[in-house]
Amino acid sequence: MKYQKKPVVVEAITFNELVQHGCDNGANIVNGMPWSFSYNGHVISHERDDCYLIPTLEGTHNMTPADMLITGVKGEIYPCKKDIFEATYSAIDGEEAIEQAIIAKGLAAPRITPADIEANIVSENYFTAQEGVWGAHPGFDPQPVIPEPLRLLTFCVLVLRNGFTVTGESAVASPENFDAEIGRKVARQNAVQKIWPLLGYQLRSLLKAAEEREQVKAKYQTAG
Repeated sequence: MKYQKKPVVVEAITFNELVQHGCDNGANIVNGMPWSFSYNGHVISHERDDCYLIPTLEGTHNMTPADMLITGVKGEIYPCKKDIFEATYSAIDGEEAIEQAIIAKGLAAPRITPADIEANIVSENYFTAQEGVWGAHPGFDPQPVIPEPLRLLTFCVLVLRNGFTVTGESAVASPENFDAEIGRKVARQNAVQKIWPLLGYQLRSLLKAAEEREQVKAKYQTAG
C-alpha cells in the first residue's frame, strides 16, 4: 500500500506576536517582557529577555525570536525554527483554512462546500461603472458626462445554475491603487459571499423536508 500524508492546517505566530499577546492579556511585565500568561490554554513563562519556555507534549522547549510558535491540530503548541517552518508550511487564505479544518475534524454531515459554490456558477461577467454608463448610452448621442471615479468601481455579475444572479463590487480609495485584475478578483469574492446563504437555505430546506418525511414515516410505523 502507498499512503499520502493528510493535509494539516496549523496556526502559527512569531515571537513578537507572542510578546504582544502577553501584553494584551494583562501579563505582568518583567524586564520589558510579559511574564507567565496563557496562550491557547497553555501557560507560557519567561526565562530571559529573548526566550520563552513553551510546554510541549515532549516537555519544556525554548522559544527565541528566531522561532515560530505552532498550534497543532489537537491544540498542542511547540516552537519551530523559522527557516524550517517556511520550508514546511505555506500560508492559505481564510476560506481554504476553514475547509481544511472541517476536513481535519471529520465533520462529515451535509454542508455547502467551495466546490458546490463553483459548480453553481455558470458564467461570470465584469465591467466598471464607467463601462456600464457607456453601455447605457449607445452611440453616445448625447455623449454622457462620466465622472472619473466611475473608472475605479468594478462590478462582477455571477449567473447561477438556476438563472439567478448575484453581484459583487470593488472600489479603491486611492486612484493610484487601482488595478483591473485585482478589482475583478475582489468583486468576485464579494459576489461569491452572497451565494453561501442562498445555498445554505436551500440545503437546510432539503434537510428539513427529509426530517419531516422521516417523522411521518416513524409515526405511521408506530401506529401500525
